[in-house]
Amino acid sequence: MNVTILRLNPHWNGEKYASLKYRDVVDNLKKKKDLPHIQVLTGIRRSGKSTVFRLMINDLLENGANPKSILLFNLDEPPFTSVWENAAELYKVIETAEKITSVPVKYLFLDEVQQVKDWELFVKGAYDTQRFAKIYITGSNSDLLQNRFATLLSGRYFANTVRPLSLKEIFKISGITDKYTALSDRIKMLTLTDHYLSWGSFPEIVLKTMDNDVKTELLNSYYESIVLKDCIVYNQVRDSALFYKLLHFLLSNAGTPFRYNTLAKAVKSNEATVRNYLGYAHRSYIIADITNFSFSLKEDSRPQHKIYGIDNGLMNVIGFQFMRREEMLLENIVYNELVNSGYDEVSFARGKEECDFIARRNGVYHAFQVCHTLTPANRNREFAGFNVLNDNLKVESKTLITYDSTDTVGDIRVVPVWDFFGTNQID
Repeated sequence: MNVTILRLNPHWNGEKYASLKYRDVVDNLKKKKDLPHIQVLTGIRRSGKSTVFRLMINDLLENGANPKSILLFNLDEPPFTSVWENAAELYKVIETAEKITSVPVKYLFLDEVQQVKDWELFVKGAYDTQRFAKIYITGSNSDLLQNRFATLLSGRYFANTVRPLSLKEIFKISGITDKYTALSDRIKMLTLTDHYLSWGSFPEIVLKTMDNDVKTELLNSYYESIVLKDCIVYNQVRDSALFYKLLHFLLSNAGTPFRYNTLAKAVKSNEATVRNYLGYAHRSYIIADITNFSFSLKEDSRPQHKIYGIDNGLMNVIGFQFMRREEMLLENIVYNELVNSGYDEVSFARGKEECDFIARRNGVYHAFQVCHTLTPANRNREFAGFNVLNDNLKVESKTLITYDSTDTVGDIRVVPVWDFFGTNQID
């Protein structure tokens, strides 16, 4: 145990973690670092939650914190198996660390805390007794914020989601800081955009140089880890073969409208099981389930659904290959970038035509269509998607997002994806 604790806390020697790429979420976390509230970070595995921890530890070191007063555990590691069934064992591990350093722990970082049974009781007890100045925790399932945790710690925590890199973050990391620098090195900008469309934005895939076959192998490893640990084992799924079949089907048909009963027939199951399995996948962040737009929150007013994957790279190595893949991958990117950019209540509208996305930002609704390549043959059809909007739904803007086309047609803006989400979003 001592060796593991020392390995997980190299900052005890007073040196900051090097070669970390800044994440936008850190700005928000810094604003709250002096408040006693528990800071919860959730998000899919390998999205960079541990890196965010280390960025916050660097900030503590820069501001004069004693390095040995900062303790980091990755509870996913085998040496902590004794803690998994007994949260009280965490106190013994912390005491072991304090014996090593002879310094009381002031800042506690618990990575992948969902591994520990009744962890919320430990966190609440530590918070109530003011055992630490600040507690940071991460988890790979949105269930972390549900049920007993929400009840026990209501009003005592902040929650943020860490997602794979956004296009804005990818551009900033690569030195593209505004539209001018993007256009000055157009080849670099489009190369980054193409890589994002094909290989996604998990930090390791973006930041490390590797052959395509290695990327494929790594993404397959991510997929297996996420599905097995955060879906099948975590939820005690009985029919793992059906779960894999369902998820494979969904990731191969992202953006295609469906109803639960038709989805159940497609995978030869029943509606109740499909709903449960889809919910497990959604809560592990590997997919997002959105519904048709309605001012009513009643389920019978939102019977249609669409699925989008958290990452294009996962979709490319897992899903089937078919004709409209280029279009599907761009639409999947647009969904994720809407979320990354602070839009909420993302839905879609269907009538004789379909509007790909209705999304709210700062209380105002916006409409979006997605078309990879706008041509004379598809132009009218793509613009017609906005016709599904009616007088009951007032939108602030109408935007058709493409791969690399720019235009203005009446009240509709045609904007490249790299411009709308990449350069326009950079501060």
